[in-house]
Amino acid sequence: MDPYLERPDRWSGVHAGLIAVTREVLTRAVAPRFFVDSEDNVYILGADDPARSMVRPDLYLAEATQAATPARARGQIATPMVLDLPAPVEVRAPYLRIIDTRDRHVVAVIEILSPINKLQGSSGQRDYLRKREQVLGSQTHWLEIDLLRGGIRPPGLSAQSAYGALLHRAGAPTVEVWPMGLRDPLDTIAVPLRPPLADVPLDLQDVVDLVYERYRYDAGIDYSEPPPPLPLSHADATWVSECIAAWQRADGV
Repeated sequence: MDPYLERPDRWSGVHAGLIAVTREVLTRAVAPRFFVDSEDNVYILGADDPARSMVRPDLYLAEATQAATPARARGQIATPMVLDLPAPVEVRAPYLRIIDTRDRHVVAVIEILSPINKLQGSSGQRDYLRKREQVLGSQTHWLEIDLLRGGIRPPGLSAQSAYGALLHRAGAPTVEVWPMGLRDPLDTIAVPLRPPLADVPLDLQDVVDLVYERYRYDAGIDYSEPPPPLPLSHADATWVSECIAAWQRADGV
C-alpha cells in the first residue's frame, strides 16, 4: 500500500477506483452465475457532525452595505445580520454486492472503509456499524477491507496492523482476519459464494496496483511532502523514503 493514497481529500477518488477495479476482477471470476453490483451508502452529516470538516468547510457569506447606519434610540432593537443555517451534507460511498442470478439473493457484501467510517462519533461511523451488525446477523457474507491507517478500526480487525481485511461467513460464529503491514505485499483474501462453490481469490495488491497505474497516481502525488495522515515510525519512514528514491531513479526523475 502507498500511504500517500490515504490523504482524506484524495481518498474519495482512490476509493471509487478500488470499488471499480474490484468489481471488474470479481465479475470476471463469478459471472454468469453471480452478478457483482455497486450501490451507495448514503451518509447525512448534520451541522455538528465531526466528519463534516473531512468533506468541506462550512462557508458563511454576509453582504455588507456602505450606507450610513441611521442613529437609533437607546432600547430600540438593532438590525441583526441574517445568516443561513448550515445545510446537512450528503456523502455517498459505494460498496459491492454479489448477487446470485438464480434467485436474486445477495450472497456477499463487500465494503472498503472510508475515513468517515472510522471517525469516532460521526454519523458515518454509527450508520456503518449499524449496517455491519445487521449483515453479520443475516444469511449474507460480510467482507470488510481497511486500507487506511488512520481512525478507529471496527471491532474484530486488529488495531496493531497498518491495514487489514475481515470476513464473516454467513451463520459462522467466527470471523477470518488478514492483518497486513505497511512494508508487506497486500494479501490475497477469500470471497465466499454459496456452498459447495469454492471461494474466489481477491488479490488486494493487484487491485491497488491497477488503481495506481490506471489513474496515474505517480503523476498526481507530490512525494516531496510527508505521507498523510498519521506520522510513520522511523523504520517505516525510512522504508518509504527508500521506495520513493528507488522508484524515482528507475523512472529517471
